[in-house]
Amino acid sequence: MVKTLKVTEINYGETKNYYFAGIFIIALSSLLLEFTLTRVLSVSLWYHFAFMIISVALLGFGISGVVLALNGRIEKIKTDKLLGILSVCYGSSVLFSFIVMNKIPFDPFSLLTEPVQFLYLPLYYLLITLPFFFAGLVISVLLVRYKKDVSKLYFFDLTGAGISCILFIFLIPAVGGNGAIVYIAGLGFLAAIVFSFKEHKTVSTVSFVLLALSLTLLINTDQRLPIHVTANKIYGNYINDRPDLKVRTDWNIFSRIDVMKDEDSAPDGYNIYLAVIDAGNATTNIPNVKSLPPKTKPADASNLAYALKDSAEKVFIIGSAGGGEILAGLYHGAKNIKAVEINGILNDYLENTLSYWTGPLVKNNKSVNLITDDARNVLTSKRIVYDVIVSAHTISASAMSSGAMSMVENYILTKEAVKEYLNHLDKEGVLYISRPETQIPKIITTLKEARLENSKGLEDSKKCFIIFRRPPNDFEGDKSFLAGVLYKKNGFSYEDVIRIRSESSSLGLEILYDPLSAQDSFYKKLIESDNFRSLAGTEKSVTDAGLEPATDDKPFFDQNIGFSNLTWSGIKETFSQDDKAILALKDKPVAETTLLVILIQTLVTAFVFLILPLMLSKKRIESKATGKTFLIYFAAIGLGYIMMQISLIQKFTLFLGQPVYTIVTVISSMLVFSGIGSRFSGSFLRNNKHRLSIIFFLIALISILIGVFNSYLFTGLSRFDLAYRVLISVLLIAPLGFFMGMPFPLGMEKIDNSEKSLAAFSWAVNGFFSVIGSVFAIIFAMTLGFRFVFVFVSVCYLLALFMIILRNKNMEPKTI
Repeated sequence: MVKTLKVTEINYGETKNYYFAGIFIIALSSLLLEFTLTRVLSVSLWYHFAFMIISVALLGFGISGVVLALNGRIEKIKTDKLLGILSVCYGSSVLFSFIVMNKIPFDPFSLLTEPVQFLYLPLYYLLITLPFFFAGLVISVLLVRYKKDVSKLYFFDLTGAGISCILFIFLIPAVGGNGAIVYIAGLGFLAAIVFSFKEHKTVSTVSFVLLALSLTLLINTDQRLPIHVTANKIYGNYINDRPDLKVRTDWNIFSRIDVMKDEDSAPDGYNIYLAVIDAGNATTNIPNVKSLPPKTKPADASNLAYALKDSAEKVFIIGSAGGGEILAGLYHGAKNIKAVEINGILNDYLENTLSYWTGPLVKNNKSVNLITDDARNVLTSKRIVYDVIVSAHTISASAMSSGAMSMVENYILTKEAVKEYLNHLDKEGVLYISRPETQIPKIITTLKEARLENSKGLEDSKKCFIIFRRPPNDFEGDKSFLAGVLYKKNGFSYEDVIRIRSESSSLGLEILYDPLSAQDSFYKKLIESDNFRSLAGTEKSVTDAGLEPATDDKPFFDQNIGFSNLTWSGIKETFSQDDKAILALKDKPVAETTLLVILIQTLVTAFVFLILPLMLSKKRIESKATGKTFLIYFAAIGLGYIMMQISLIQKFTLFLGQPVYTIVTVISSMLVFSGIGSRFSGSFLRNNKHRLSIIFFLIALISILIGVFNSYLFTGLSRFDLAYRVLISVLLIAPLGFFMGMPFPLGMEKIDNSEKSLAAFSWAVNGFFSVIGSVFAIIFAMTLGFRFVFVFVSVCYLLALFMIILRNKNMEPKTI
């Protein structure tokens, strides 16, 4: 005789309408918090570490599922009271965590030189996790207790998250990162009021008082909720030390910009304001222009691009930033300058808010067309040929550090982008690209490969290159932070080289290679070699990753080391920078190391908070059939969903251009349509078993089609106006999002009411594998490309299909 344990069921009653409003508010608030913290950490630390927010947020959700599964006391608390208290805890923890985080002098680049940083790191990690843990508990309580309405609850959950993207783009510019934190906490208290106002007046009253008190923090927010900037950000601390020099501070969805006066007079006659991006991730100079044409030559390296031309008819500037390259173009008589800058704040400075300083440089200047957009997108949309194309130190990673894009490059220097630049360059035209010196070899190989493909195998550009640099200072070491390539489409003549040498000398620049160079060097070998890949490793610190061109499928131009070349000494050096932390962004394996650290942390945390509690707990997963095995189902869809989201953000950045459009279009569309898919998941099946397979096969098919054909599709449609591109993007994402919203509620509905622990653990496993997926998406993309990621996502959903079919088969009543 087999004894069966009778599980006592608790009747939680019907799902109340205000539960849907509450879960909507919590989902909206928690994703808004995730977005906001990526911006805050990019300012307080460095943009690479903002990516940690994604994994930590999902980690908090996962832990909430474990706690719900193993803590029997939570089960006994009435739903309204529990949800109200948890929402109060969420709102309070948002403020508490933010305040305490900014009291901790944490700097990841000093981990191996200051042992105390190893104490700060887990504390920082815990503080970030805390609010997401409480938000996850609110959502998981509702999903587990009211499984019969899980599709409806999940619809409001995903829709709230989708709406947060739209709110984010308006909230951050209006109140900044710290101001947004106040509103996010207030949403937590508002949710508490919604959950408790009917049956628990005390909780409701406390929530209302806390809401009112929190809103008072919007008065003098920068003083009352200051953002601590790591001591190793030189410019960030300069801002704090000299507030008398600050002109203004502005936020948008992917940067905070502080404008500072420069006390020293400029030797070239153009005094500057210094625009400091994210407290020191990047900087740009804003020149003081009093009249046009400019009377003196600006001290800008981009003058080299004009040295061969008496006047350039058409100039295209990729990343015009503070306007230095525009000024250089006007000095050399450029008649038509199209200047494209992705950061709208900088453009607004030049045209409006700081026009008293920039004078006639841009405002009312018919020779300058200033555009806020992605430069490659603007260039490819028109068949215009230019005399000069300038890309001056376009540090793409810092420009793109928002949300899931914190570890994602843009497409400014991929091989396909450079092919477009060459196609839009006049036969006598000059392309100017400047970057840190360690990245010059990759620019050279990218140009060679692009020219080879454009000429269909007849590449011969040995006379087309001139390499220069600004001599490195003591702070920089042996490699300069400013170096560059001049590329003339039809090659430099003897007279051209002499003119460039003269111009570079007047600007204080060194020529490292030109077609007249007789001295043997790595640059000479690289430019004149027919097989540059054979030179990988022949020069110190130049790896195969440092030579292989970035592509639209693997657009990580700043990846100079690569995972295969990662060494312990390199890792130690990365985290031993101290006050030279900014240089780690130049030639250290920061991205690779950060991803591996986050992955290791995730795996360790998953073991400690998921596997270990399950092993030690007396409360096992109740299961009628394949209970523990069915957790693989939730792992697969958690892994697949987040990897798809990150991949779509990346790929549609190329198509849509500006991050604001990418975030709103991609994330909102995916989440909202996933919510709609969740809402109609039950009616879609209608007891038809075959339709279950259709859902997963369609997800797999659409994933592969987008992954394989996106580049061809986007190339063909790139000349459409933005409104049409947004509409096309929504139409492409909608069916995928619709069907991807179905697997989670369908899986939860397969869990019997007697399997309470299984339901909670399913939520936990889904969260944990979403964390792992967010890291693996970038690791796979950096090593194998985004096409592989899309195919991997399809495999995840096919695995999930197999698991749910197995579950259905084992749950069928057996006949004797």
